[in-house]
Amino acid sequence: MGSGKNSLPLAGAAGAATLIAAAVWMYNKQHAKKNHKSEDTTAATSCNSLGCVVEAKAVEEHTEVDVKEPSSNDDTAASEADVDSAEPTSDDTADTVEAPPPTNALSSQRRENGSFPRDWLRQLLLSHAHNHPNLPQNLQDKALVVAPMVDASDLPYRLLTRRYNTNLCFTPMIHARMFIEKEGYRRKFWRYHGMPKEDRPLIAQFCGHDKEVLYQAMKVVEDHVDGVDINCGCPQNIAKKGQYGAYLMEKDGGDCIVEIVRYLAPRLKVPVSVKLRILPSDGESGEPRFEDSMVLYRRLVEAGASMLTIHGRTREQRQRKTGAADWKFTKRVVDEFKDRIPVLSNGSISNMDDVERCLEETGADGVMVSEAILEYPPLFMQTNVEATNYKRTGPGRLQMAEDYLELCKQYPPDEGGQGSGLKCIRAHIHRFLHADLQTHTIVRDAVVRAFTMEAADNAVKMVRDIHEEINHDPTQEQLSWYVRHRMDWEEGFVNKNPEPTPEKIFVEEKKVEEVEDESDTDNEGCCFSPSDPFGESCGVDDGDY
Repeated sequence: MGSGKNSLPLAGAAGAATLIAAAVWMYNKQHAKKNHKSEDTTAATSCNSLGCVVEAKAVEEHTEVDVKEPSSNDDTAASEADVDSAEPTSDDTADTVEAPPPTNALSSQRRENGSFPRDWLRQLLLSHAHNHPNLPQNLQDKALVVAPMVDASDLPYRLLTRRYNTNLCFTPMIHARMFIEKEGYRRKFWRYHGMPKEDRPLIAQFCGHDKEVLYQAMKVVEDHVDGVDINCGCPQNIAKKGQYGAYLMEKDGGDCIVEIVRYLAPRLKVPVSVKLRILPSDGESGEPRFEDSMVLYRRLVEAGASMLTIHGRTREQRQRKTGAADWKFTKRVVDEFKDRIPVLSNGSISNMDDVERCLEETGADGVMVSEAILEYPPLFMQTNVEATNYKRTGPGRLQMAEDYLELCKQYPPDEGGQGSGLKCIRAHIHRFLHADLQTHTIVRDAVVRAFTMEAADNAVKMVRDIHEEINHDPTQEQLSWYVRHRMDWEEGFVNKNPEPTPEKIFVEEKKVEEVEDESDTDNEGCCFSPSDPFGESCGVDDGDY
């Protein structure tokens, strides 16, 4: 390719790298002061196709700061540092040209609190509807969303789901402080030049409780995404220690998260949204605090939130205590804010029948799915539904594993957007091929030991050999990993999966539960344990069934 084609992406990469350095510089400077002022005293106004916004002037004043090369004692190996310091080749540039920001005729009409017009999400989806020609007309303005999941909603996986009607993706949950402070951590989740043009629309989700830290982190990515989101859904103990996730809803009686939204909304170029649960019981009634939740949601909307995602469960509803998501409560939220902001429903989605029923019962602007779509990315297609007699009419699980690995070769581990590299890949293979791994333990062992791409390829080839030998019929496949907890709580639940027996399905997950939250943490919001080889004790926002 000629230099003309390379110049624009390279300039974008340099600009983004400079902005990251500026954000880090500003963060370190501000937090070195004992009497730090949280509000900016001066501001500048800038506009783009998404509208006008008041920005912190300090960031712009220091964009000339050069990016420092990672030191030898950085938190990642030198070989990883070389990836981002090298200039992209012509082929790299061709693969990572960004899509232009979405055009929205209503976007210049931002409210005084910084929130976007009610129609912003619909306009965004319709502007990308041409990428989903098989999506029914009545669903083209509804969000079919892959949830934010650490070590799960990585770049190759997002690209895979987009082939099958997913029209909006969230990044994995990103720890805002570590994103600003640690070069190695930032490389795990982001690329200086942004994500490929095929990875849009995209919302970046962050966790944290410091509004200034969240602002600096979101400022780095805002020119490369269609929105930013604050995680108020993670129920794990690490979130409690870090004062984020579902526990942020309860910090200072909700004042903390409200102030965060009030601070971010007018300062960022893109919509600010929040993913929430229902507040848990206060210990007296034993019932979820529905009224208190509604009060908090109202405060967030008043503060400038442009969208809410309601996971219709409390943080206490996890694993075998999960239970069904409360769609009636979600409908109440939708009815409350239907004229002000879009609301997404999260929870209790396993196929398109559930999607359509959820949209009808809640009136939501879309559905967010995590665990079911982790196992079967074509979930947003008419497959394994009543109309097909619950037969799988889409591609089989083996094809999912093979296609995912091909995308991983195109976007290699640890080059940005892939999370934890091969750990992430092993976890995906485990979920895709869960039913096979329960009966063919030799393959399961091969997946556990897949510390190279070649080993991961060989493990998947072993499954193909087995399928060919037994004349495996993909039309008979049903969800396996997804249903591992449901037998314990869902009344009348019948596992339609003929392979293997349900008892075998639950053995490894029970072992995982026994170590979850008991093992050491990597300080990045998830747990690791030798008895958890697939990384099942972190990554998924527990209970997003």
